[in-house]
Amino acid sequence: VSPKQIIFPSTEHGSIDMEATLTVTKQTGLGRFRIDGFSGLYRKKGEPVSSGPVIEIGDAKWEILVYPAGNERCKDGWIRVSVRCVSGQRVVRAVYSVAVLNNAGEVKHRLEEEATFTSGDGWGFDNFIRQERLMDRSKGFSDDVVIFEASVTVLGQEDFKLQSMSPEPRCASAPSDDLSSDLRVLWDSGQHSDLCLEVDSTRLNVHSSILSSRSQVFARMLASDMTEAKTRVIKIVDVNLDIIRLLCEYIYTGTLHEQPWENLETAGALLQAAAKYQVNGLVRWCSDKISTSLVVETVAEWLVLASQIGPQAETLKSKCLQLAAANLSEVQATDGWQR
Repeated sequence: VSPKQIIFPSTEHGSIDMEATLTVTKQTGLGRFRIDGFSGLYRKKGEPVSSGPVIEIGDAKWEILVYPAGNERCKDGWIRVSVRCVSGQRVVRAVYSVAVLNNAGEVKHRLEEEATFTSGDGWGFDNFIRQERLMDRSKGFSDDVVIFEASVTVLGQEDFKLQSMSPEPRCASAPSDDLSSDLRVLWDSGQHSDLCLEVDSTRLNVHSSILSSRSQVFARMLASDMTEAKTRVIKIVDVNLDIIRLLCEYIYTGTLHEQPWENLETAGALLQAAAKYQVNGLVRWCSDKISTSLVVETVAEWLVLASQIGPQAETLKSKCLQLAAANLSEVQATDGWQR
């Protein structure tokens, strides 16, 4: 949110007690399209199946379109996925993304770009994913279930208000560190928790509303038709307990008491966990901190990781490229470069 205020100043003839506020915001909508029995879905090339309107922002609605056989621009065996604005009164600029999830709610592939939408416009990705990958049980695609998820973030929404300025002093906002401290107590105590994270045979008591609001991955896991929503237990097998504790601490408080950057192995594991669960603020923080401790011996490995994570780790990627370019021959001799 980027508020801009215009306050009419006092003049020698008196004061004008009006305040005009223009607030420029961005709004995000998220929708899903679950297809049971995906392998039996038949459509001709260029023929989509529609979710119907699943995303609504203001007066605009979007649907997800899946082309099981692709279109004329797709290679054989590849599908196309797009989002289409089915209603809306004006032109909107938006960042949209399309992802495919397995039955456990894990994102297996995701693409994003910016476009301009009017009612009837559709934008998407040719050659989005191979059909055979959606049948791969090793990737978690089971029971012939495929879930497509789309998000649309409308940019530049403008809200203009004109109001009288109150002569009374405005109430001060509660200091943000008070909120952080209170949420830390909630995290430490687990009081009124309604969900468990099961890691390394240990159960951490957490609050689904906080995890869902801070991580789209947890939000998807806790959707009504997911196993985790029914059992109220999320089993985590690929991240260790210490890293999950750090991740949750940041989710609750927006900061960390410990400084994991002093141990680059821990910092790297935390960066990967933050990326996996789409805790973007922590991804950027880890990226910024790690980028200050880069050395020639490991810069190639960090560059690969930053490239895999994407835009949220852009600082780390940029610093890696700078260091590698300045020491190219030494970097090419490292184990990380050879791998």
